Amino acid sequence: MNLIFQYMITNKETEKRAPVPQYPQGTRSELYRVTGDLSAKSFQIYADKIGCKHQYSTKQVFTEGKTGSTVLLYECLRIIYDPLYEQFDKIAFIDTDIICNTEENIFDETGDYEITGVLESEIRTGKDGGYNTWDYSKKTRDALVTKYKRNGIPCVPTEPPYRPSCITTFNTGVMVWTKEARMKAREKFDDWYEYMSDGDKHGDPFWINNDQPWLSGQIMKHGLTWQSIDQKWNDTPTHWPDDRGFDMNFLHYTGGGNKVVMLEDYKKGKFKYLKA
Repeated sequence: MNLIFQYMITNKETEKRAPVPQYPQGTRSELYRVTGDLSAKSFQIYADKIGCKHQYSTKQVFTEGKTGSTVLLYECLRIIYDPLYEQFDKIAFIDTDIICNTEENIFDETGDYEITGVLESEIRTGKDGGYNTWDYSKKTRDALVTKYKRNGIPCVPTEPPYRPSCITTFNTGVMVWTKEARMKAREKFDDWYEYMSDGDKHGDPFWINNDQPWLSGQIMKHGLTWQSIDQKWNDTPTHWPDDRGFDMNFLHYTGGGNKVVMLEDYKKGKFKYLKA
């Protein structure tokens, strides 16, 4: 049996971030919870259609008792380290700012790879460039390289058949893990808390101290087999100047402002399977 796992947890660290200016009627936590519930509803519908289990958690479990600026973002590691999830074959971790807009089965995309997702450098936008800012900004690249070096993580470049990038990085908002991948990760991966605590000690920015660079670096360091699939499985509608984004399978409303857009698009009836 396969599983789709999602979670939305907020705490005082959530409110230490700047308010979302497009959401003056509530706090960042309130916005996250509303959009999280909406995302979970769409993926419950999807799970029923493709015949898998769906779990949406609002309780801190794996990271309980830990403190730090980005602790909650590492709750996704529950599917690796909690024996409860050993009963599942493949597990898709899905962020809760994503709306499912398809009946295609993502588990059919995995082939023989241990990890399946979409690389940051493979995502195109209306301005052509990907999300891989480290390939365009020396300051960003130096920050990520320095962080990796401090934590013993190699900078592995992306090679053909994919677009070149100096550091291979997944957008970890959509990732499918086989059971084999999860068992290897449990055995081999470095300590995530040391990585996060190192970032707090050195004042690393939010984007570099969360789960995405850590997970990507661990996958490369420890040699798990992986593939990047079509960005239709992880695309952001607002990054296109027209409505082509709504033809994608998973609609990823990244960032605080985009979560407000998600609510507006829901009210406008723009989602295929989720109606207001």
